[in-house]
This record gives sequence, structure tokens and C-alpha cells, in this order.
Amino acid sequence: MNNLLQIREKINRANRLYEAQLLATKNGRVTPYRRSVFEERIWQAQKEMKFKDSKN
Repeated sequence: MNNLLQIREKINRANRLYEAQLLATKNGRVTPYRRSVFEERIWQAQKEMKFKDSKN
């Protein structure tokens, strides 16, 4: 694999992690990114969406 491609992949991976950490904030402070917390937030968002759909 080309070294330039590997560097680009590392930069993209670091950017995705940075964006995930920005999303994982609590009271303006960055909380440690944990896979379980992320999955719990997805589950809660899906639950809220289903609740809103059932109301309509």
C-alpha cells in the first residue's frame, strides 16, 4: 500500500475520532468516548424516534 494512502487513512481516522469526541460532550466537557455509551445513545435516540412516530 502506498505510504500516502496510509497517512491519509490515519488522518481520516483521527478526524472521525475527534468528531465522535465532540459529540460525546456533557455540560460542555468532553467525556471519554466509549463504545457502550455510544450504543446506548443510539438506542435511546431510536426509542425517542419510535415514540414520536407512534404519537403521530
